[in-house]
Amino acid sequence: MSPAESSTSSDRDARLDATLSQLFATICDRRDHPNDSSYTCKLFAGGDNKILKKIGEEAAEVVMACKDDAPDEIAGEVADLFYHTLVAIAHHHVDLDDVYRKLEARRR
Repeated sequence: MSPAESSTSSDRDARLDATLSQLFATICDRRDHPNDSSYTCKLFAGGDNKILKKIGEEAAEVVMACKDDAPDEIAGEVADLFYHTLVAIAHHHVDLDDVYRKLEARRR
């Protein structure tokens, strides 16, 4: 059994929530305090065209990794897709808690 499987669901959920929330906070900080050397800031500077292009590229890479049945690659590509999606919602000033609420409502 892997360490992830041995954790309780609520422990795992709390860790993942914290990870996504902390990453989102960092992304929002980059949005609000631009730094020329930051990749995130370069995405924001490129606006929707650059951000959405990256989401499309990452989504295609997730598809290909799944097609190849490559779990490690799938995890990496999904992480990239999550990151770029968080940049997009930060760019549009969508609150991550609103996304969580939508997911929670759909879980019922």
